[in-house]
Formats: sequence, C-alpha cells, structure tokens
Amino acid sequence: MHETTQISYGLGTVDIILNIESPNSFYEPNFHFTDYEQVLYSCLTQKELEQISDGEHAEITFNLNLTNIPDMDITSSLSRFIEISDRFYNDLENGIFLNLEAYKSLEGGEPIKIEKFSEKTAFQLEIPTDLVKDGREFFLYTDSLGGTELYEDIDKELTTLSVNAGTIGNSVLLYREKSFISASAPGRLPTPEPQYLCVVGIVLLLLLWKRIDFLHKKE
Repeated sequence: MHETTQISYGLGTVDIILNIESPNSFYEPNFHFTDYEQVLYSCLTQKELEQISDGEHAEITFNLNLTNIPDMDITSSLSRFIEISDRFYNDLENGIFLNLEAYKSLEGGEPIKIEKFSEKTAFQLEIPTDLVKDGREFFLYTDSLGGTELYEDIDKELTTLSVNAGTIGNSVLLYREKSFISASAPGRLPTPEPQYLCVVGIVLLLLLWKRIDFLHKKE
C-alpha cells in the first residue's frame, strides 16, 4: 500500500507518505492518522515549520512493515510495567509484529530519521480479520529507544486499533479475552456503584430518623 496526503501550511506544502508492507497478500491493513495536521507538529521542528510556511515543500514518510512474531519474550518485557499486575500481562496474547520507521526531508534534502513523536499522535490500524473476535480487546506494545509503552485501544471498535502514541519503533499488537478481566481477581466481590451507595445511605438515614421520632413520641 502506498498513499500520499498533501497538507498546506502557510505558503508551502507537506506530503505525508504512508508505505505499508505485509507478508500476507490477503491482508493489506488500512493505516491512517486521525489528524494529519497534528503529524506536522509531532514530526517537524518550529524552524522547519517556518521554512515551510515561507513556501518550502517537505515530505514526511512512514514505512510500516508487518511481519511474523519474532523470537521474543513479550511477557518478560511487559513485566517492566510495575503498575501492571502479573495476572494482567500473563493473559495477553501475541497478534502481529509491526515495525514503524519515519523520515522527513525539506526541499529534496537528505532524509532525516524521526526517532519519536514530539507530542502524542493518534493513528488507527485495521486489525487482521483472523484476530477479530467478539469479546476481545487489543493493545499496542512498543519498544523504542530503550523505552517501552503499552497503549490501550481508545476506539473500542471490534475491527480497528486506535492509539495515541508518542513512540516510533518495534511494536506488537496484543490481545486478550475480556472474560479474563473478571477472572483476574478471584473471590473479589463486585464494587457497588456510587449511586447505589447514595440510595442505601438515604434509606438508612430515614430509618434512623423514624426510630428517633418513635422513641421521642414514646417518651
């Protein structure tokens, strides 16, 4: 898949180019950014934006390569997230492996590799049909520049993954069955909703008031 989106900025223009390669000829995923103008601010410096505004042309190229899962221990890597319980990451399953690289160039100059987004950037990826299943939720685990991030799917759609990411690099699409959420804390009773607690409190206060009123009349 090869797609180019041109954005006007001041007197200049920016071509945002998406190149996607997949080993599966039957799966050419739909990958796109939610806000292409946001991509400019995430990938270009203020000086570069000023040059474009004065009339220069720039290109930002994203190369997304989907491959088979390499020999890597995802569970071990996820254990670095100390805020995530063992039960949480042990339930995650590997989906597909993605490698995202980004480059930028101005007026035909040499491409410069973009190591990370300067601000969070939202994009959406179509999930392979063989992974789509009711009651399944998806995550994107990214390892870039020695740092790791676990992004939750923010659109909650069955066939797409949407994340607001700050990293560019190697990623794994992970998934788990939603049934594991209730099973992650065996023996724990569900927490009552706040509105029910409020109603129960009011009822108890009324009963207490009636009891006090009854005792007062009896005296």
